[in-house]
Amino acid sequence: MLTLTAKSSHSRPYMGNSLLYQIALTLLPQVGAVTARTLVGYCGGAEEVFRAPRRELLRIPGIGPVIVENIRRAGDLMKQAEAELHFIEKNGISAVFYTDSRYPARLKQFADSPILLYFKGSSIDVLHAPRIVSIVGTRQPTDYGRAVCESLVEALQAYQVVIVSGLAFGIDATAHRKALSANMPNVAVLGHGLGCIYPAEHRQLALRIGENGGLLTEFPFQAGPEREHFPMRNRIIAALCDALVIAETATSGGSMITANLAAQYGREIFAVPGRLNDPKSAGCNYLIRTQKATLLESAADIAESLHWSPPGQTNAHQPEIFPNLSPDEENVVNIIRQHPQIPIDELSAATAYSPGQLAALLLNLEFRGIVRTLPGKRYEVVR
Repeated sequence: MLTLTAKSSHSRPYMGNSLLYQIALTLLPQVGAVTARTLVGYCGGAEEVFRAPRRELLRIPGIGPVIVENIRRAGDLMKQAEAELHFIEKNGISAVFYTDSRYPARLKQFADSPILLYFKGSSIDVLHAPRIVSIVGTRQPTDYGRAVCESLVEALQAYQVVIVSGLAFGIDATAHRKALSANMPNVAVLGHGLGCIYPAEHRQLALRIGENGGLLTEFPFQAGPEREHFPMRNRIIAALCDALVIAETATSGGSMITANLAAQYGREIFAVPGRLNDPKSAGCNYLIRTQKATLLESAADIAESLHWSPPGQTNAHQPEIFPNLSPDEENVVNIIRQHPQIPIDELSAATAYSPGQLAALLLNLEFRGIVRTLPGKRYEVVR
């Protein structure tokens, strides 16, 4: 059995430090999110992975000799993990493992989501907001693209939405800046660690985002903005939201990757139409034409699709036991009440909502303590 009891230059013992082992797990070669979950599921925790005997590790499906040897020779990884731990403690960063209650519920449901997130900002609760819209687009927007993006963010303010984007030049930065000017919380998802900001020109913007929202990444602090990191960043942008908006884009690039990921995750996708034969709108027009995205004319289109009502709006026909339910929320609650512990597939079959619409309704009801998720993706009414 591998025993890690040595002390580092910071005089912190390895034994018993769960976060240290969680960080080390993310650093293991040839171990991605799915394999890491398998290891934790069989061993019982990150620390137990590194303490398990070789023969037990080899019994785990999908775990071969190479991965086992990487786990057994984890001394250097522990040094890297301790450097990461020192960095996050020094800089007030939250590190959230996927088994932690602070881990975003929207991400947790996907097998390929990061097993560990690093967050720097005012409050990690922003990741649990009832309404989140991600906005992405070209790095070289037209005046039209910027204007539409700004108008949309401003209109979404009435729905108490958190804005998510990727801190890139162009549409991303436009969305972040407009959210800040409207005093709306927003989150920048990074394609690198928190030891740097990319692009460097957005350092001050990132600092402002951290004051009313935060910076989110799955990468350790020394990781730079490598090309392969950005598609990984895009999957968080796609999964963290209720709706993804493509404000302006060509037919290839990061925004189209994000749209495809959002479709896989069952998110509602909206695209802003552009002029015919305009290369910077060709991607949006393609998504609309192929029915991969809904044509977006205003924030009301998103609110209608996701069954959002502006704050303060009520419905006289809602039951008193659950005040302020929309008709669609009331419909979902009634179905769950009639079929306690109903599986998600049966609930989906009993409604006419798309997967994204149903997910948004259930998430809102969970946040308000009206329904809860049981093991096996089953649902029941709380009261």
